Amino acid sequence: MLASWQVFLTGAVLGVSIAAPPGPVNAAAAYQVTKSWLAGWMTMLGATTADGVFFILTYLGLTALIASGEARDILFVVGGALMLYLSYSTLRKAKHVPGKGPVRTGKYPYFLGLTMGLTNPFQLAWWIAVGVGMISTFGLSIVAGFFAGILVWTLFFSGLLRAGVSRYRTAYPVLAYASGAILLGFAVWFLYAAISSLA
Repeated sequence: MLASWQVFLTGAVLGVSIAAPPGPVNAAAAYQVTKSWLAGWMTMLGATTADGVFFILTYLGLTALIASGEARDILFVVGGALMLYLSYSTLRKAKHVPGKGPVRTGKYPYFLGLTMGLTNPFQLAWWIAVGVGMISTFGLSIVAGFFAGILVWTLFFSGLLRAGVSRYRTAYPVLAYASGAILLGFAVWFLYAAISSLA
């Protein structure tokens, strides 16, 4: 049996494993953080809330039902459409460097992250592949470490990005275009997966 501190550390590592890999949420947060640190962090906090929802669903044994049949196809279509819109919005604003005029954090970055998290097939796939085993092994004892790991990552990542934007503001268009391209790639992938399943 693992000691409580070992369970906590295991949870923290697993939390980072879902939050750190490059993906649509990190790409959106990278763009939002060019407006303000808070906007970037709130985007990631919204996605963390989505993980909380998936944690509960997985604990109740409902995640597998969402990932099968028509529910899975709908998830890919909604996720792909959302990523497509975000990609267009990001690329359209890439030339407008923040700092020239009033700073705006964008509309509701928390709900942006929450929506992306709930409609992100990769996030759901993590819960099916890893989350089910994590909860069946540790139960609720893993909660504190798991979400501590995610929160530490969100603070570190948004702070690191913000420091880079503040120091190298001329690099903003590169970051914005890269974020938009990543979101576009995920949009195409999600929509292709949905169309392929119908063929």
